[in-house]
Amino acid sequence: MTSSSNDQAAGRRRFICSAALLGSTAAAWQPAFAQPAPAPAPAPVPTSAAQAPRRVHVKDDSRLLNIGATVRSGRYWDFSTFITPVEAFYIRNHYPTPVAQAKPELDPAQWRLTLHGNAVERPLSISLQALRRMPSRSLIATLECHGNARTLFWEQQGMADVSGGNWVMGAIGQAEWQFVPMSHLLTLAGVRRDARSALFWSGVDGPDMGRPLPMSELLERGDDIGLCYLMNGNDLSPDHGAPVRLVVPGWGGTAWIKWLTEVRIDRHAHWCRLNTRGEVYLGPDYRAPEVAADDEFIGGVTAADVQGPMVSWMPIKTLLTLPLVLDRSPSVPADYPLQRGERPRVDAGRRRMQGYAWAPRHGIREVQWRVDGGAWQTAQLLPPNLGKYTWVRFEFAWQATPGEHVLETCGVDNTGARQPASVPFNKLGMANGAIPRFVVQVV
Repeated sequence: MTSSSNDQAAGRRRFICSAALLGSTAAAWQPAFAQPAPAPAPAPVPTSAAQAPRRVHVKDDSRLLNIGATVRSGRYWDFSTFITPVEAFYIRNHYPTPVAQAKPELDPAQWRLTLHGNAVERPLSISLQALRRMPSRSLIATLECHGNARTLFWEQQGMADVSGGNWVMGAIGQAEWQFVPMSHLLTLAGVRRDARSALFWSGVDGPDMGRPLPMSELLERGDDIGLCYLMNGNDLSPDHGAPVRLVVPGWGGTAWIKWLTEVRIDRHAHWCRLNTRGEVYLGPDYRAPEVAADDEFIGGVTAADVQGPMVSWMPIKTLLTLPLVLDRSPSVPADYPLQRGERPRVDAGRRRMQGYAWAPRHGIREVQWRVDGGAWQTAQLLPPNLGKYTWVRFEFAWQATPGEHVLETCGVDNTGARQPASVPFNKLGMANGAIPRFVVQVV
């Protein structure tokens, strides 16, 4: 492994080469449906300093969709780039964004990470400066919220009992991440062979913001999982976990703990809110994990809360750059481009339809499409296709005739696995990878 500076430079060169590959198609790539982003709503004016609201986001969110107090979705129907700009990258925070002004621990000059636990032989305390001097690598990967495409449970599968926010399909983005691999840190710390679980904890976000990773995952993918400090070549912004967050390519966003300050590696399992009451599969098709007598329960969680498996790998997914019709969802985001039940309008004639596909575990091999339940056809994949952790853009030509039509897209990964037509019910609406159906009105 090279030095941090050399590896970072190499990573930037790879990114520039990838951008060059996009040059032949980027100019022609335009969303099939696009509307100007609405102006951001003005912030309320407090009547006194004591009544000033806490800021729930830091970056300009005019290119995002407001779906909750601390939640912003990407406007996926406007997506056109291989790398998602930070200002267009979704935000999922459970609490208001912690910033250095209120949390001095996040000041780059003061930040420290503690790595310890009963399976660690040499506990570490690492400053940001020391972390940046360690061997690092650059990796391009998607980051997706577990709840992305939850909307399909309501709209396509009629599962009204599913709960959670209406992300539609915009809780996904792709960035270049610069990080110190966990394999390096595990070597420095001298982790014991009987280590079972690594708990990654924020310490400055809400009181329950942490999540474990099984040691088997860290040992298998220690070069791909790590402590990240750069996103798209720049320091992390507060909304995206500054100064340091975890990256777990292929797994859902909850595993990518932000504002990280502590890693605890133990010989027992850890149970906290984000792998018991939240971010798990709860439903008749899912079996609860086993709990051992020496397991640790954190933040008021008990063994009775362990009712379903933790969400980990994200499924194969595809989308078209068209807004989904929202007929049966419990809510419609205030600045969504369609009213409830409204269809996006597409001009008749030969249309070039575009979309994105990703299969984080094995990578995309093929994308298929069809109209009105007809025969499946093969879409064209656009370069680059960099492998399992990245998405790939695709397009196909469609001779659109007047009337209402349903377009479907199906991803096929490198093992031959296909997107399913539906997925089993789970109460929290996690990781819906069903084939999406896009209804359009051709005029």
